[in-house]
Amino acid sequence: MNGPHKFGTEFGSDNAPEHSAAIVSHHDSIKWFEAIPGEQLCIRVHGTQVNGRYAIMENIAAPGTATPMHFHAEDEIFHILEGTVTFSIGGDVFNASVGSIVVIPAGAHHAWRNRSNSPIRMSTFFSPGGVEELYPKLVGLSLEELSTVVEPFGSGIVGPPIDE
Repeated sequence: MNGPHKFGTEFGSDNAPEHSAAIVSHHDSIKWFEAIPGEQLCIRVHGTQVNGRYAIMENIAAPGTATPMHFHAEDEIFHILEGTVTFSIGGDVFNASVGSIVVIPAGAHHAWRNRSNSPIRMSTFFSPGGVEELYPKLVGLSLEELSTVVEPFGSGIVGPPIDE
């Protein structure tokens, strides 16, 4: 069989990492940190574990927590696990509740805010991986300081957070 789905083609083992063991990210072994005030983050799967193909993070955000309007070089996919999140993407503002998937293409200007009275929890997938290296560097920075730290990662801050 010589189709694109044959094992060993460009869609099979040739692009697989040399070490192809399963990755299990146990909840009790992950390290949480506060990247922006009110948001706890952890890296569930680091891009280095999968040859940079993607990265997976988990976010828990207190009521009122918001990101500034920003962009980055990676596609970003949010899976809402708890609560309702308000997103602004390319000028469209909408709510995404439990079970929703929100896909943000690379380069799109976007932000999110927890406008609810309870914490939200999301899984965030980046493709390709690498940008997860940025988030631990954000701890304790002001909005002005964020701008200089994100630029080397192909990201930028382009506006304030979504209104409350």
